Amino acid sequence: METDPIVAVVPCRAGSERVANKNTRPFAGFDRGLLELKLTQLAAVEELAEIIVSTNDPVVSEYAARFSTEQDQRVTVVQRPDELGRSSTPMSEFIQYLGRLREDGTMLMTHVTHPLLAAAGFRDLISRWRTAAADGHDSLLTVTKLHAFLWDADGKPFNYDAAAEKWPRSQDIPPLFEVNHAAYLIPFRRVREVGDRVGERPFMHEMSGEAVMDIDWEDQFQLLNDLANAKQMRGLSLI
Repeated sequence: METDPIVAVVPCRAGSERVANKNTRPFAGFDRGLLELKLTQLAAVEELAEIIVSTNDPVVSEYAARFSTEQDQRVTVVQRPDELGRSSTPMSEFIQYLGRLREDGTMLMTHVTHPLLAAAGFRDLISRWRTAAADGHDSLLTVTKLHAFLWDADGKPFNYDAAAEKWPRSQDIPPLFEVNHAAYLIPFRRVREVGDRVGERPFMHEMSGEAVMDIDWEDQFQLLNDLANAKQMRGLSLI
């Protein structure tokens, strides 16, 4: 695993339903928006052998191909079959398709919708994956640790014993871990074996803060656009 090539995979399907033109509308000074920002961040990661953009969107295809020609030849555009680009497509089918993109190497799956996960974060993820793989883990997923008061639909505490202490200190509540989808690392071979982007011995890599903030709705797009602009005004790079 130490020398296994790391291949970034960036899914960008056409037809976002909740945020119009989400992938390529202007964002924080980047004319091609979240896609341009994410490709620029990944291009700054020397550890990556290849950067695959999987898409059925002609605008995404055109820009990614131009980025490959003009900025980083590691970028490859793979046309996603339309039947795998619908909102109704089961994620499991798409993941199985990703497992066939390359015979060997490790897939680093990430999304343009995490705009503040930058190059340094990806380098750290790759380093953590190398260590985790050497320790016997077959995959890595990013998670957010929750010390929170969670209740179920019946209005009962879910993750702590109210009979023992009605309001324990939050740090004393047994933690839960939310999958935040910032990144997954797993060998392509393992994806084919288990039919998933998470194997049977995953390493949960804890992340928090701005790097795990993602865009799923229009107000989140606007909020992160404002935050990214504010960072740049303070002289902080998004790359």
